[in-house]
Amino acid sequence: MEELRVVGKSVERTDGRVKVTGKARFAGDLVAPGMVHGKILRSPVAHAKILNIDTNRAKALPGVLAVITGKDFPGKPYGTRPDTRDQLPLPITKVHHFGEGVAAVAAIDEDTAEEALDLIKVDYEELPVVLTAEDALKPDAPSVNEFKEGNLAYFSDFNFGDVERGFKEADHIREEKFSSQRVTVGFIEPHACLAEVDPTGRILLQGSKQSPYITWRHMCRALNIPLSKMRIVNPYVGGAFSGKHDPFDVDFAAVRLAQITGRPVKIVLNYDEILAAYRQRNAMDARLRLGVKKSGEITALDAECVLEGGPICGIGPFNIYYFGAFLNIPYKIPAIKYHGKLVYSNRAPCGTVRGQEIVLAQFALDSLLHMAGEDLGVDPVEMRLKNAVTDHWTTANGIVVDVSGLPRCIEKSAEEIRWKESRKQRARGRGIGFSCASHPSGPRLGGHFGSSVVLKLVEDGTVIVTHGGTEIGQGCNTIFCQMAAEVLGLTMEDVTQGVSDSDTTIFDSGMFGDRCTYWDGNATILAAKDLKRQLAETVAKDLDARPEDLEFKDKRIFVKGNPEKGVDFLLAVRWAYYEHGAPLYGRGYWAATDIDVVVWKTGKGNLA
Repeated sequence: MEELRVVGKSVERTDGRVKVTGKARFAGDLVAPGMVHGKILRSPVAHAKILNIDTNRAKALPGVLAVITGKDFPGKPYGTRPDTRDQLPLPITKVHHFGEGVAAVAAIDEDTAEEALDLIKVDYEELPVVLTAEDALKPDAPSVNEFKEGNLAYFSDFNFGDVERGFKEADHIREEKFSSQRVTVGFIEPHACLAEVDPTGRILLQGSKQSPYITWRHMCRALNIPLSKMRIVNPYVGGAFSGKHDPFDVDFAAVRLAQITGRPVKIVLNYDEILAAYRQRNAMDARLRLGVKKSGEITALDAECVLEGGPICGIGPFNIYYFGAFLNIPYKIPAIKYHGKLVYSNRAPCGTVRGQEIVLAQFALDSLLHMAGEDLGVDPVEMRLKNAVTDHWTTANGIVVDVSGLPRCIEKSAEEIRWKESRKQRARGRGIGFSCASHPSGPRLGGHFGSSVVLKLVEDGTVIVTHGGTEIGQGCNTIFCQMAAEVLGLTMEDVTQGVSDSDTTIFDSGMFGDRCTYWDGNATILAAKDLKRQLAETVAKDLDARPEDLEFKDKRIFVKGNPEKGVDFLLAVRWAYYEHGAPLYGRGYWAATDIDVVVWKTGKGNLA
């Protein structure tokens, strides 16, 4: 294999210089001519009917341009799935959690907007509060969400293999309960956005978004407008950790206020607001029962999980499914039964914080395996080696493992930390542990769950890379530029990263689940190959060669095995543009299309 010339090399990040010099413009840095500032009034109670909202005094305050409530929106709920549309831009009839936005103000400056919030009078009729999953599932518990009766927001059930037989064959059964608290997201940059409306009524939203296309779809539905009437552009994003997938009240409020005032509206949240009212990890209560042989091999697993997720489904249906699906791996479990519940509560909404709820499943499973091994007197490393997935393994729920490095990884890790010696020599009170876990690289869950990249070949021989995802700090834009340069035989200086803009990029699911390099990276390679093919076809006749016989290297295009018979890349581009009249764009779309997509009702399917 020929040595890579750009990929794998130490290069300057495409965004590094502007970030370290403070020149990068994040959403909170954006300004526009005539811009005004927005603020959101938040509920001081966790659960209550909204009897009345009096905005007259706020509207009369000098410097206030507009005040809105939930009644200023069409009243169309939105959600991740058609069967989980249970959220409004701002509430109309009731509040669901402390800190929920109930009204918003646009004013000439932030101080005036803050003053106006104090002049809004909201009459509440407080309702009983549900804070735990246990209380939410009681028969007499008040319903949290007005779009659904009861507090069971979603459930996921599946049963693979003969679980009953598996437990009968077990020599030992260990059962335990596991729980975890909520965790909030710790990104540096707060939620912020700038909304503008042009003379035709078309909306431009620039915001701190992790999955701009998800935001685009949800917002257009809730605003009851065609997708073509809204454009989303991502500025630099200061971290996300899965906390910036969805559209939030800040986005809806900025857009509606901009529509009413005819002025650009910027809203920047503070961390008090974010900690109180924005996406957190689900609280978990789980019970797992594991059957094992005396030698340590697993025979069956029975699991139940309840996730408390706040007053909306959000991404919760995926979370509760993932918890069960990833109990199947990284260990060989021949039979598994799972029952999962996502439950409404009067706490802040939950999202997909850092690995979704897969990390909770791995924590519970690995802990229980360790406990079972202790009961049997089997060494923790040996316990994991006996059950680790191997090459060409298919899990009970259909996840296909073509190649597994887990057994070797376990052995190597134990060797590196001197596991046996450390276990024997450790002093009282000094512990040493060993754990395994698995995580998907952007699972495909059906529908358009892929990544798209477009490469534009500019007439000066440079290339612009655009993708529908988002650079949120992980360095993906640099990686994509490296990949494009590698395929086209260019240098990093010849490739530029374009802006994430819904007008010019193709649909992309977004950045989450460790998917960016694998998914968007493959899409980048395909786009570069598509561009390479087009350029090769354009210049092949001039070189008296077949397109497939041309090689791209060191900014030249030449016949393989005959470097002298070629042309500079720039000259080839000029031929394409000026002689052949063929502006060139390379397009790449990548998704795991050769797998059995998950069937939600059964839980069966290959995730990656």
